[in-house]
Amino acid sequence: METTAPKTPKKRSTETTVTKLAQLLVILAAALIYILYAKAHYMKSAWDEFAVSFATLALFTLAVVAAMPKLVSTLFGRSEKVYGPPKNKWTVFLLICLGALVLHVITGAVGTAIYHHLKPNAGGGDLYKLWRESWLKSNTDARHYMNIAENWYVNEGDDRLLIVFFPMLPVLIRAFNNVFHDSFISGQVINLIATVLSAGIAYFALIPAVGDKKARYGAFIALLLPGMIFMNSPMSEPLFLLFTFSALLCIEKRRFIPAGILTACAGFTRSLGVLLAVPLAIEGICYTVSLARAKKNWKKELAIVLIALALSTLGTLGYLYINYSVTGDCLKFFEYQKSNWYQSFCPFFDTVRYISRYLQSTIRENNTHMMTLWITSLIMIFGSLIYIIKQRKKLSSAFTFFYLAYFVVACGCTWLLSAVRYLSALLPLTAAIALDLNKKWQAAVCFIVLAVMYLGYTLLYMLRWSVY
Repeated sequence: METTAPKTPKKRSTETTVTKLAQLLVILAAALIYILYAKAHYMKSAWDEFAVSFATLALFTLAVVAAMPKLVSTLFGRSEKVYGPPKNKWTVFLLICLGALVLHVITGAVGTAIYHHLKPNAGGGDLYKLWRESWLKSNTDARHYMNIAENWYVNEGDDRLLIVFFPMLPVLIRAFNNVFHDSFISGQVINLIATVLSAGIAYFALIPAVGDKKARYGAFIALLLPGMIFMNSPMSEPLFLLFTFSALLCIEKRRFIPAGILTACAGFTRSLGVLLAVPLAIEGICYTVSLARAKKNWKKELAIVLIALALSTLGTLGYLYINYSVTGDCLKFFEYQKSNWYQSFCPFFDTVRYISRYLQSTIRENNTHMMTLWITSLIMIFGSLIYIIKQRKKLSSAFTFFYLAYFVVACGCTWLLSAVRYLSALLPLTAAIALDLNKKWQAAVCFIVLAVMYLGYTLLYMLRWSVY
């Protein structure tokens, strides 16, 4: 008796068609964008600068195209496999928090010791002054956050420019000053608490992505990426990690309203925080469609997702309102970013073009300070993209497309100095690294490399080189 091959289910066939169409559109859009970009810049740039910009866009396009099948499947309501919670999860959580506390204290002390070795007279023999001076690098944002906490935003003098910094950390420092009466100490206490909790929550959030064992590694990888040296300074990184990790955890658990609130908190901390709406929307659509396919009550869940997405914008809207209340213009920060920090929007792949140009210039001038800035930026930009592409089949669509959206915005500015710091804060990158640690020796090598990089970056910071 003759048999026939089973027919492809209609829905699967539809998914395949949608996936291929989406992939084709992405490739065509990327090609058109680059043709227009090349036409606009061909008289202004050398061939090698075009090469790095093309490589960046090509890698990014590859990442989107490669991740598209999983995204389409997710949006069609097909939930991805997740790992169950470990039996002793709270014990592990507390141990990770304790480890993060010890690590934070050690890295802070090591940084201070390095600074003291470089400048033996720093602090004048006062340990507190030495600690404060070592971690308050003058050309970073730490002093600005402390200034806002003490004086709030103003619309006159040089301090009017501080409206470009988001309010969450200054608000908390201001509150903690009622106890500590010192903005530096308040900032450090806030960051200590946020760092410790971030590590524990990273462990929970990474379990569905990488499994229990690798999630334990990931909790510490998140603290040891080079840009995380700023966790020891009164900067917004620890709070941003705390809110983004917590939001991603709630998204994974499909607790969309808390996720929306946490996204708002992240958006009140840093401009990039609102991009958590991307994974929130992806998982929200997935859950709603899966309910509809199962003929369950999906309308209520859709309403919850929409409310959560609306809530996710409140942090950004709150910041815009502060701009309006202080300056009369809710977008005033754009003007100051451009006039004082030389930052405006540009294609993310153009960023590597000008970084490459500056790198060549600093090599010719033997400007070691600036050379380290551009080298580390290029390594972080290309390295993170390559890692995400490598792990695209193992990472969830929510993680992958959060990274991609974040990458476009974080790298899409005309004077990018903080690429290492911005990209180090991404939990999807932490997950991608942790996924490679299949054996203990691989984990050991990973942490040795991270420790060396972290110490090297700390040394550059304490030398007051170009680390931002």
